[in-house]
Amino acid sequence: MLTKIKNRLIGKSNSSLLKVKCDELYEQRKVSSELVIYGTSTQGNWLGIANATKILFSKTAYSFPQEFSKNAFTKKEFEKWKKHLLELEFKKITFSGFAYFFYNLIEEIGHKTHVEIIYHGTISEFYETEKQKWISKMILLGKEQKIKGFGFVKKGLAETVHQLYGFNCFHTPLPTPKVPKIKKLCLDREKIHIGVFGSDTFNKNLHNQVIHALLIENTVIHVLDKAIFYYLNMDERIIEHGKNLTHDRFLQVLGSMDLNLYMSYSESWGLVAYESEALGVPCINSFQVNYLEIINEQVKNIRK
Repeated sequence: MLTKIKNRLIGKSNSSLLKVKCDELYEQRKVSSELVIYGTSTQGNWLGIANATKILFSKTAYSFPQEFSKNAFTKKEFEKWKKHLLELEFKKITFSGFAYFFYNLIEEIGHKTHVEIIYHGTISEFYETEKQKWISKMILLGKEQKIKGFGFVKKGLAETVHQLYGFNCFHTPLPTPKVPKIKKLCLDREKIHIGVFGSDTFNKNLHNQVIHALLIENTVIHVLDKAIFYYLNMDERIIEHGKNLTHDRFLQVLGSMDLNLYMSYSESWGLVAYESEALGVPCINSFQVNYLEIINEQVKNIRK
């Protein structure tokens, strides 16, 4: 009981994990002067960012331990990790995805090394109060030249932010992923198997997709978590595969479908859609709008 109370007050100690992550930093510095930091995934949270980062930066990607965007280290442990990071003198540090607790680190190293960030989301996500706070802070750090480069996965965002603030911005398109050969699941081939895989957030639009897929005769719908669809009373037509699949297992499930749906309300890129197509399974995904391009086109017409 005393241990639980202590952990709540000062945070759970992760001394062995700290050593592992410091050793990883040391090994990374031996092969490169660049480091790309991304947060570890918790129950699917940050999973897309983690996978995308490893695809983009296979040689320099470094996972930082967190739990739902919260630092997994105690304050003392984080200071030790930061000290070790600074001693290694990386020439360029990129934050892929962003957790708010990294701001203090950027404040400290922003004038000592070249710091860049990569944003994987969309502007539509800015309605969230917490996200507004860190976007505002991000802009301030850009103006102070502590963040020297802004990368965006979604097409059009680099031009948008550069036009607003004059920052050094760049588009970071993700390549078609290389996927391994998979052994497909044994499914009832007399049925049509439709996958609806995504996290249970409003923008992922899961309920809309599942309900409309159920309207099609002879379909079985595959999801990560069926508990959220209990109210439909159609357990026999909805199959659950689990929220914490390894990437290889997820690709096996994804590639065993007849059709996958990924019609989210806002998507920076859509790794699931790309992986599905690479596995030979058609995927219906939402149309990704480059608002700046469309608005500029209409303004040109107005000025004519």
